[in-house]
Amino acid sequence: VIGSFFSHLDNLITLHQRKYDKLVVFKKSMLEKMFPKDGESVPEIRFAGFTDPWEQRKLGELEKDATLYMGRGRVISAKDMSNTPGTFPVYSSSALDNGRMGAYGKYMFNQELITWSIDGGGAVFYRRKHRFSVTNVSGYIAVNPEKINCKFLAYAMSLAHSRIKFDYTVKAHPSVIRSLYTMGIPISLQEQQVIGSFFSRLDNLITLHQRKLELLQNIKKSLLDKMFV
Repeated sequence: VIGSFFSHLDNLITLHQRKYDKLVVFKKSMLEKMFPKDGESVPEIRFAGFTDPWEQRKLGELEKDATLYMGRGRVISAKDMSNTPGTFPVYSSSALDNGRMGAYGKYMFNQELITWSIDGGGAVFYRRKHRFSVTNVSGYIAVNPEKINCKFLAYAMSLAHSRIKFDYTVKAHPSVIRSLYTMGIPISLQEQQVIGSFFSRLDNLITLHQRKLELLQNIKKSLLDKMFV
């Protein structure tokens, strides 16, 4: 009975691992197909009703025409967080746990933002509107929502990052990626919104399967510890 139970649990874990792996591969493939390849003005796959060409823009150009604003977080130490406890997330350079380093009693932002890791890999994150802080090893981007969709830009930046060979000894300071990241951007704000929502839903699915997988693995570990003393 015990062997059968754990066999069933292992099958469930394998199932969610496969679903998770397939979704990660599917997302990577769709990012390549739904954004123009280098030197091209339109992507391979588009949503119906959109026919306008895309523009190739550098982050620095978008900042110059007030489409976005780039900045850096500030130093928040473990001591700061223990001295001022609270529930507001602090995001840092880690790619683990969605970049969350801890929680704090103060917050810097209560708006939609993009953050990216200056140290350790340059991972890009979309941050929905909530109260949070960003440390000095992360950069952040605030957008003009009348000019560009924040979710869309986060995925465009992720793709740009994956396409370049980045020298991590330089670190991904705003001054570095301003000229380094070139992205395809649709003229239509509506097209940006549709693409941003598509990838956001895909990320939610990936997170769901990841959590189910972690939960099942934790259940298995806990039961093994209790059943085989």
